[in-house]
Amino acid sequence: MDPVTHLTSGALGRGALKSFQNERHMMIFCIVAALLPDIDNIIGLFGPELYLIHHRGATHSLTGGIILALLLVLIFSLFIKPFNIKKGFVTALSLIYLHIFLDLVTSYGTQVFYPFTNRRYSLESVFIVDPLYTIVSAIIFFISLINKKRSETIAIIGIMWIFIYPAINFGIKSYLEKSIGNELKKRDGISYSVHLSPDILTPFSWKVIVEYGGKYGFAGVKLINRKPIAFFGRFDIAGKEMFNKFGKDASIFNTYSWFAVYPVFETEKSGEKNLIVFGDLRFSSVSGFVDRVYRNGKKPFSLTAVLDREGKFIEYHYQKPGGVTIIHHIE
Repeated sequence: MDPVTHLTSGALGRGALKSFQNERHMMIFCIVAALLPDIDNIIGLFGPELYLIHHRGATHSLTGGIILALLLVLIFSLFIKPFNIKKGFVTALSLIYLHIFLDLVTSYGTQVFYPFTNRRYSLESVFIVDPLYTIVSAIIFFISLINKKRSETIAIIGIMWIFIYPAINFGIKSYLEKSIGNELKKRDGISYSVHLSPDILTPFSWKVIVEYGGKYGFAGVKLINRKPIAFFGRFDIAGKEMFNKFGKDASIFNTYSWFAVYPVFETEKSGEKNLIVFGDLRFSSVSGFVDRVYRNGKKPFSLTAVLDREGKFIEYHYQKPGGVTIIHHIE
């Protein structure tokens, strides 16, 4: 989830826990706790592969949350006297777990059970930047500041909204997946594997990913005035053997195979070079606005193998969100 939503959740958490622990420093404490799991973003300084492996890994797990809460309480107890360690730990752990939940409901997912497994889990019900989710949360928080007599009750309503909204979206998603599956079966006589993934206007608009015959069909669906599914994108599924081929020389391809949920590939020409562009449909969008503004017209988290005219693997390009490309030459 985006930092603004995490920050707002921390502020709401402070308001909801006012009667539990009411000290001046608690607003800062709660906001830090709500943002703390994203400290793992620093791993991006050491390269894209480590970022793919560790972002939303240890610090976004149930076990890691306990360690982060203990460290945060220890730091605050060193500088603030007196500091209620038990209440501080409960508060910090609650908000850290709330952060993990907010990331769990996005398509990126988290390694919530790390270190027991590095599998990413996701409920795929909220887009990574959801204006409706964030704005409503912020409005509730500001109302809690204005209405001081009922501020705690209003903040609790805000916390409830944080859980209710993804639950509503997940219900809509499940309904549409079943409905679209039935529609396609009736139309084509085939039972397809249908997946819905959130987009910028979720819950009113969703990405539809349908798996069939080694390909993914890609389409958009609207909750209101829904029309029959018409695929405007058909992508070849990238199998593990393709990643393993390049993974012998660049381990990031093996990591990408583990990371991607809907792995696809396309082939392109660039002068005398041949390009094999790997992507994950989780990070595609049915909205041109998202691609132009949020992603600068480039496919985030795409990984490109560059081959010379003889077919030798000579370099790879990794596309970071925001338009920054990392180029690595194969020695």
